[in-house]
Amino acid sequence: MKARSKMAGPTRRGALVAAGVALGGVPLLVGLSGLVSSCAVADDGDADVPIAPAPLPEAGATDGASEAGVDGGCVASDPACVTTPISCDEAAWCPVGTPVSSAYPLTAVWGSSKTDVWAAGSGGTVIHWDGAAWKATPPDPALTNTFRVVTGSGAGDVWVAAATDLVFHSDGFQNGTAAWTRVPSVTPPERRAAPIYAGFSGAGGLMFGGQPFGLESVARANLIVKKPGAGPIAWEAAEGTATVNGLWAASADDVWLVGDNSIEAFGGLPWQRGFSAHGTRVGDELVWTPVESQASVVLRAVWGSSASDVWAVGDKGTVRHVGAGGAEWNVVGAPTRENLRAIWGAAANDVWAVGELGTILHWDGATWKASAAAFPVNRRRPHLYGVWGSGPKDVWIVGDGIALRFTGGAK
Repeated sequence: MKARSKMAGPTRRGALVAAGVALGGVPLLVGLSGLVSSCAVADDGDADVPIAPAPLPEAGATDGASEAGVDGGCVASDPACVTTPISCDEAAWCPVGTPVSSAYPLTAVWGSSKTDVWAAGSGGTVIHWDGAAWKATPPDPALTNTFRVVTGSGAGDVWVAAATDLVFHSDGFQNGTAAWTRVPSVTPPERRAAPIYAGFSGAGGLMFGGQPFGLESVARANLIVKKPGAGPIAWEAAEGTATVNGLWAASADDVWLVGDNSIEAFGGLPWQRGFSAHGTRVGDELVWTPVESQASVVLRAVWGSSASDVWAVGDKGTVRHVGAGGAEWNVVGAPTRENLRAIWGAAANDVWAVGELGTILHWDGATWKASAAAFPVNRRRPHLYGVWGSGPKDVWIVGDGIALRFTGGAK
């Protein structure tokens, strides 16, 4: 295994390098079976540099909009207020009760089947759906951090991550419980941890990505790689400057990431808010090439049905698409200006994107259309942060104090 840095296209300060993986100027944490990001304050070894505002509140914190949308009422003159009741028979999406306090947003969802679904969020929240009900399964009841990533390779391999020092693994929900193991931190005790915002487990391995952080001799690290082998978990790190918000891989040789490389304190470029890069394998190395996103806003998530059909979403209703060999993302119109936070699909013509103020969009292969949910009346529409499904007729969305399920009704 060798550590080398190589990147095609424009050069950026700090190439991500680890175990034959190279990524220039992109903050990314990648495990041979996973990838991570964290929150709080970044440390460059000489001085603390405040990180950009986290995309989600920490435990117990509210931003006004979330508080009004979850716990507080609203007035009819507020366009975000739900004033007309919609039943679950009429809507495509229906709320399902969870054991989570409405003060804690659910920020991510993933599963291995319709009877094995995991959701994570603020207040140290991790819950599991067994096909009949959600059950609380926190990695550590004493933690109040926000878990922004939940992913895995199957029912017996589940990961949740909040920060570079808060990554947990479980062998799955078995015999009525889920035992979690906290894996070693990538950041040493004298360094400040960084938030993890993105994760992916699949054909490309397990990856976590987030904000850059200080790590020993590395000026600014944003990528960690889980070393192979059956021994104790160990990581390798690499340099990078971009904050990674989304990750998706078609294969181990074909990986996409999106995020924000505009934070100058991390060595980024002010105009690179809508940052994207495509990783392709050359020999034994993964070479990263920046791909023009045609976006001046931050990109939040990426997903594809195949290597020739990849989508990205971001702030202000931004939707982008790229096909095989695409040198840049194509602009695709969407019926919203709300910030979009997550995307997932069952097929090329069956894709879901979700975002703030209850935004749910569906792609049918030709157009993006809004989809209705049975939100509580006299409450502001909740922000939605995660979407995942076991198939086209079993899809989950999570957000501010809510879990929504689609069961095959009108889209």
